[in-house]
Amino acid sequence: ILGKNDTELLIVTNAHVVDGVSNLTCTFTDNEQVSATVKGSKSNKDIAVVAVSLSSLKESTAKSIAIAELGDSDSVELGDQVVAIGNALGEGQSVTVGYVSALNRSIVVDNTEYTNLIMTDAAINPGNSGGALVNADGEVVGINSAKVAVSGVEGIGFAIPINTAKPILKE
Repeated sequence: ILGKNDTELLIVTNAHVVDGVSNLTCTFTDNEQVSATVKGSKSNKDIAVVAVSLSSLKESTAKSIAIAELGDSDSVELGDQVVAIGNALGEGQSVTVGYVSALNRSIVVDNTEYTNLIMTDAAINPGNSGGALVNADGEVVGINSAKVAVSGVEGIGFAIPINTAKPILKE
């Protein structure tokens, strides 16, 4: 959750999570599910912003919502400890820990090249896409996006640096 205005709660996720979805819902930590709409999406950057109407939230849910603090991904260094937050395998909120293994990495997914990624050994599994990669200070430094899923490879996940996402989020 990256912000809110007078009428909406704004949530960042990956474009590949919401592309082609016609009936989008958001589930909050108290298990309340509400309808959501895509405010904007940049598929070539794998970033999307989703909006939830504040009027659709129960008061107890609205009171428990915290806006994420965005960090500075340019200050991330090799060996920094990170936490990957998501919904691994669709089983509900999950948290994995690891380290920044590399910076400025590139991958190709479905014929699209993504560059300047943060590589981590924190487990990134199906369902973690769009979740936060958080530093030791509790700041979001990346958006979990992809993992290498080939035989013989373990512990290679990628996140979009939050500084790459910030201009897209403002737009």
